[in-house]
Parts: sequence; C-alpha cells; structure tokens
Amino acid sequence: MALKMDSDGLDYIQTVLQENGKGSIESYIPIFNLFPEGLLVASEDAAKIVYINDFLLSLTHFTRNEIESKKFLDLFHIPDIHSFLEYFNFAVKQEEPTVFELLLKSKISQLVPVKLTINIAELGGQKFIFCSISDRSDYKRLEVERNMLSHALKQVNEGLSVFDLDGRILFVNEAFLDTFGYAKEEIIGTDIEDLLASAGNNDFNLHILPASLKGGWNGEFKVKRKDGKEITIFLSTSSVKDDDGQPVVVVGVISDITLRKQLEEQLRHSQKMEAIGQLAGGIAHDFNNLLTVIEGYIDLLQNVMKPEGKTPTYVMQIKKATDRAVALTRQLLTFSRRQILQPKVLDINKNIRDLSIMLQRLIGENIELITDLDPEIWPVKADPHQIEQVIMNLIVNARDAMPDGGKLIIKTRAMQLDSSYNRLHPDVEVGDYVLLSISDTGIGMTPEIRERIFEPFFTTKEKGKGTGLGLATVYGIVKQSNGHIYVYSEPGMGTTFKIYFPAVKKRKVIKTEKKANKSSKGKGEKILVVEDEYLVRELILDTLKNLGYQVIEASNADQALKIFHEHKNEIDLVLTDLIMPGMNGKQLMEIISKEAPDLQFLIMSGYDDNAISKHGLLEADINYIQKPFSPKALAEKLQEVFKA
Repeated sequence: MALKMDSDGLDYIQTVLQENGKGSIESYIPIFNLFPEGLLVASEDAAKIVYINDFLLSLTHFTRNEIESKKFLDLFHIPDIHSFLEYFNFAVKQEEPTVFELLLKSKISQLVPVKLTINIAELGGQKFIFCSISDRSDYKRLEVERNMLSHALKQVNEGLSVFDLDGRILFVNEAFLDTFGYAKEEIIGTDIEDLLASAGNNDFNLHILPASLKGGWNGEFKVKRKDGKEITIFLSTSSVKDDDGQPVVVVGVISDITLRKQLEEQLRHSQKMEAIGQLAGGIAHDFNNLLTVIEGYIDLLQNVMKPEGKTPTYVMQIKKATDRAVALTRQLLTFSRRQILQPKVLDINKNIRDLSIMLQRLIGENIELITDLDPEIWPVKADPHQIEQVIMNLIVNARDAMPDGGKLIIKTRAMQLDSSYNRLHPDVEVGDYVLLSISDTGIGMTPEIRERIFEPFFTTKEKGKGTGLGLATVYGIVKQSNGHIYVYSEPGMGTTFKIYFPAVKKRKVIKTEKKANKSSKGKGEKILVVEDEYLVRELILDTLKNLGYQVIEASNADQALKIFHEHKNEIDLVLTDLIMPGMNGKQLMEIISKEAPDLQFLIMSGYDDNAISKHGLLEADINYIQKPFSPKALAEKLQEVFKA
C-alpha cells in the first residue's frame, strides 16, 4: 500500500535538478554520492536502472555493473506484484512523491526492509524516476520487539498498568481489565487514584505515588470493581527513569488476592475452632475425672443413707446435677474430637427413617416434616449414635427457629465434589460424598451470628434455654467423621445445614461420565449469569466457557436488567442466584419474562427448594439447581432446560 507524503531527501535533489537540470547524470554523481541514503535513478518506464549511489551498493552488496544490469523491480521482493504496479504506475503518472514499504534484495541472500520514496524529475530534457531508499532494519527490529513485548504484557496473569507522574493511566493489560471489570476505553486516560480509592482508600497521592517515584511501593488494600463488588488487591509499583535518572512513568503490578484472603480467613477460623476444641477438651477431660469421683461417692453415700431421712432427697438432686454435668462434659469431648467413636458402615437413610416417628413428636404439630431421601446414596462410615445425635441437634435447632410453625426438610443425595468445589473449599478433598441436608423455613441468621454458630457456649437463645453446645457438638462429630459442614442462612429466609460425609463404595461411573460429556456441551448459546458472590460468579463463568457457552456477567438484578436491554435479542438463557441483595432472582425473572416470555431461566440457590418455596420464591414450574453443583450437573441441567 502506498502512502503519499513528503519526499524527505528527494526535495534537495529536486531543487538541484531544477536549478541545474541541463547536464547529464554523470555530471551530478558527486552530488548524488553525498546523499545520506540510498539513491537510485531509473528510466521513466522503470525498465532500466540508470544510476545508483555508493550507499545503495553497500546496502545490497552488489557491484555497480551487477545492479545496473538488472531491471528496477528485480531489486525488490514484492509478493503482490499486481497491486504494487497499480500504485506505482499511478504515482508515476501523478508525478507526486509516494512512499512504499518494501523488502530490498541483497547479494548475500538477505531481505532488507526499506522505505522507498519515489518522485519524477527532468534531467537534460528527459524524465527520470528518482528513488530514495532508506534502511528500515533497526526500525523493523524495534517494531518486532515492541509487538513481542506488547503481546507478552497482554499474556501476563498479573494486572499491569503504566501511569504518568500525575496518575493518569497510559496503558493496562487484559488481566488488569479483568480484575476491575472495565473495558479498555473506560480506563485509559482516567486517574488511577479514583480507581484505587474506590473502597475509601486515600493513600495514593499521599503515600503510594511519592514512594513510587522514590523507588517503589507495595502493599494490599480493598478496591471496588465496576460491578460494585469489593475485592482485595496487592499492588507493587516502581518508576521508570530517563537517561538523566529522572522518573517519567510509574509501572504498577496488581494481583487479585481476594480468594487467598478468604482462604486465609477460613484457615484462621479453622485454627480458632481447633484451639477452642483443645482448650475445651482439656478442661472436659480433667472435669470428667472429677465428676467420676463425685459420682462414685454419691453412690457410696446413697448406700449408707436411710431411705426415710431427708438427706437422700438432697443427694438425689446432687446426683441429677452431676448427671447433667457429665452430659455437658461429654458434649465438650465430642466437640474437641476426643470422644471415643465406634464407627460402622451404615445407611443414613435408615437412621433417618428409624428416627422419623420420634422427630415428628419432637418438632410438634405446627411444623411439617418433609423427608426427601435418595435411595441411591452410598453407605458412609460413622458412629450411628453420633449420626443420630447430629440429626437430633439440627432438628431441635430448626424447631426453635420456627416458633410459629413452618416446614422442616431432611434430604439426602449422592454427590461428587470436584476440583471446582475444592477451589472455593480447599479443605475438602475431591471425591464422592453423601449429602445430608436439613433445612427450615424459620427466622434465619445474620452473617455475624452465622460466623459463630459452631463455637461452644455461643447461643442466641434466652438464658436457661440453651447451653450453646448443640451445634458445637454437631461440628465435632462431623469433623471426627472426616466430614464437612456448611450453613446457608439469611434473616427471614430460613436456614439450611449441609453435611458431606465421605462415601464408602466402589465407583463405576466412567461410562456414564463419558456419555454425559458427549451430550452436555453447549453450542455457543449466550447465557446471562447473575450472581452477587464474585468468586462463585467467576467459577460459574469459567465452567460455562469450558462447556462451550458464551457468557455475560452481572453482579445484581439491576445490572442484569440493564444488560438484558442491551443484549435482548442475543441472550438464550438467564442463570440467576435466587437470594441476592435488593431484587431477588424470582423478581428479576418476572420482570424480564414480561418483555421476553420465551426466554429460558435457571434459578440457583444454596437453600433447599422445599424451604424457599414457603416464601413464595420457588414454584413447581421454575427450573432450579441447588448449590453446590458440579460442572457435570450444571451441564446436564442446562441441556434439560434448553431441550424443554
């Protein structure tokens, strides 16, 4: 492609020829050899090379005779000769300076990138083509290096940014954009202080920028993404200096450490529970020994007392209090995992069925007991009495959360927890589990209460109505049985406890998985994902992309509505969380369905579907998938929805 532009050094040649254009080519050779670039003179039809200067000879390594015997076009490597001739002939006819980027052939089998500038001038009454040829090797090398560097920066996993001394952003890579959720055009030219101070930090101009100019700064703080989600980043900066040692720009490297911080918090919580357990276990062990002595002497005292006296009544009260202390001590030993277990391979479904009559009496008539037991679950290895204690404690906890009645749901399922679940719960090994889920439609819990429910002696009940050891005992039994327990709860939305016990079985699912993989891939359908938890949303997006779907993300219902109106005709399905701050998933579905009644929806939630249906959030005809779900389960559910 030709570019019309100034002729650079040819201006000088043109001036000389206009002033002294009556001589021959030979008379101008001394002037031409002073030309600082390659100079080639060809006949007007470009068929013959008339003259080349010494600079061009050194660039091509040809002798003068060798090069002047060639045709003009033979000196260049031109892949598309027809396009070149079209532009070249046009330039000759217009008699205007024109520039081409070409490859010059060299005698030593090299192709030299050059800039060819042509112009038409008269000499001795005859027109010639004057060509200025400049070596572009260094320029091309720098251009290649720049492109390689740009490509490398784009592939770096950490977010990279370059900003000037006033904090204006000059460059960011793809990882930086992914971290903050912005498009490139929304970032370039903006003030990085506004971005980094989005969560209330005011240290950039005061501390970070001055430290960066002096040498560098690094530290972590919270920022907000474009979708409003707060994340934790680690920022490291350094200045780039000129030849005089003066800073010209600042480079910032940003890592999203939100997941790491959450995992650290989980580890701290686990360590805290472990420390509490050790303390409680040590106290309980010593106290148990004292109670053994007290119980023994009470028995001896009863043997020597006369039945008709008043003293035996006092002794019986002491005996009752001692028995209660023994029970509390046993619970503490269970929480600290020092209780001796007698594990057996058992069917949890059978334990639940055996308890069902007693459970109904325990919860009362104003609470509906629903059991949803999967007949295909695998056996687990646990102490049957301890499993019954887990169920009883959770049932009592659920009953107390529903003083005005409601629904209590006990569910079992066979589950495979894979690497995607392990990504958010690193303490859970990948494998097959039996899920025991106990849900209620009661008052729910605030996040502050939810964080402390497994701590011993922590209770929200009135004084005298609870010891605060029920859920602590559940936690201890589950952990001692190599299981895992998690809770989903929001104020007014009820509570769901999910317990995962390792399955005891020989798994035979290879053929089934291969069949599912063949039929469960997407075909490029576009899915709008609405999830307020950033890490969960990222995991779902990764899963859907791997399944072959196109995805658009939203962190809340309001943002989802805006995206829907922008991409109304492109979206094939909306995958939304049910319980979110502000508008919930069902309300979002109802609004969108009025405008797009044929659009498919898939609702997801960590709550039991029977529990949330009580609040009018789930109806029988709504497609629903319960968290956590594996990529395989999500793939199969999506195929089911799309085929419906």
